Amino acid sequence: MSGLGALALHELLALVTDGTLGLLAGFSPATVAGDGHAAPASEIGRPWIVPLLVAGGAVLGSLLVRWLAPSAGGPGTDTTIRAIHHEPRGMRRRATVVKLVASALTLGTGGSGGTEGPAAQISATGGSATARVFHLSDADARVAATAGLAAGVGAIFKTPLGGVCLGVELLYRRGMAPQMLIPGLIATVVAYAEFTAVHGFTPILGCQPAGLAAPAPLPFFLGLGVLAGLVARCYCWALPHTKAFFNAQRRIPWPVKPAIGGLTVGALGLLLPDILGTGYGLIQSSMDARWLLGVPLWVLLTLPLAKIVGTSLTVGSGGTAGTFGPAIVIGAATGAACWRLAEMSGAPVAGPAAFVIAGMAACLGSAIHAQLTAVIMAAELTGTLDYLIPTMITVTVASVIMGDRTLFPSQPRRRTRSSG
Repeated sequence: MSGLGALALHELLALVTDGTLGLLAGFSPATVAGDGHAAPASEIGRPWIVPLLVAGGAVLGSLLVRWLAPSAGGPGTDTTIRAIHHEPRGMRRRATVVKLVASALTLGTGGSGGTEGPAAQISATGGSATARVFHLSDADARVAATAGLAAGVGAIFKTPLGGVCLGVELLYRRGMAPQMLIPGLIATVVAYAEFTAVHGFTPILGCQPAGLAAPAPLPFFLGLGVLAGLVARCYCWALPHTKAFFNAQRRIPWPVKPAIGGLTVGALGLLLPDILGTGYGLIQSSMDARWLLGVPLWVLLTLPLAKIVGTSLTVGSGGTAGTFGPAIVIGAATGAACWRLAEMSGAPVAGPAAFVIAGMAACLGSAIHAQLTAVIMAAELTGTLDYLIPTMITVTVASVIMGDRTLFPSQPRRRTRSSG
């Protein structure tokens, strides 16, 4: 079920993106190697329509959620964590279809967010429904739903081992759930096999060339870890505060709120098109030194903040999109900006891949308190272990900077006996 859900989400998102941003706006977002061809974002053919598309997709997605399945709203992953802890058999199947369509509408029209949240909620709901069918206990239902979550994320990102580790690490800020390991492993392998049977085994970002020939750049990764941790803290602060701001505007009708958020994101996307949609293609483009050197410095320095603002407005105003994926994009953009500054200073740095990979792992791992998952996913996304040491350095430093803050408020601080 998780593999089929990931496939359905991927295909529907591609269909909506091509039909709206592609045909109507004349814009092709940056693509990744795992989809067959890596290319940077194109120029926007009809800029005036982009804010309208983003707003329209956000409003349609919000209407579907409000009318048909309110539990399908929001980012998805945090909702799933809460349900796993408190109501593991209570996730309803209707939410899977609503989440699928609403997320594709929000992201495919240019809303800023990730695919992992919808994939996690859709797949965990399959585990919860299975638990009801077989009359499993709450403890076993918790395992089934978590295995679904791990399988869905592992499939959509083509990171099976990272998905398994996510199921073990994600439920708590400090602590693991080892009982999730074997069920998660079985489910993730099956889901990954289904997804890659259709989309191939090429990693999402392709197989990066060998890197880090000398230890000279390693001190730079200490600084990158500090910066990634600070950026992650900004991201974890911006999301709930933006949502609280929109919730406090009681005089504004609820359908208008996602429209306001969408119009703002669309306007920002006219200035920085790489923030539109998932932004995964931006990570791919950032691996290319020639592309980075050809982009104005102010754009590289602004992209991490712009992606934070875009995602906060999309999700905080009522749009349906993941927040886990943007953390990867924000971290990658931070690493790319750091490489550009290091290269300008004449420092002995090679290509940008090490900085981009380490940055995305540091921002993700510190934000969701799943450091091992972030390191492994970074290696699987890029098809190489050559950057393992700088990635471990930055993830460790960023996690210290992050402290106890988290992207997912539903994560308990520690595992208790009652949590199973």
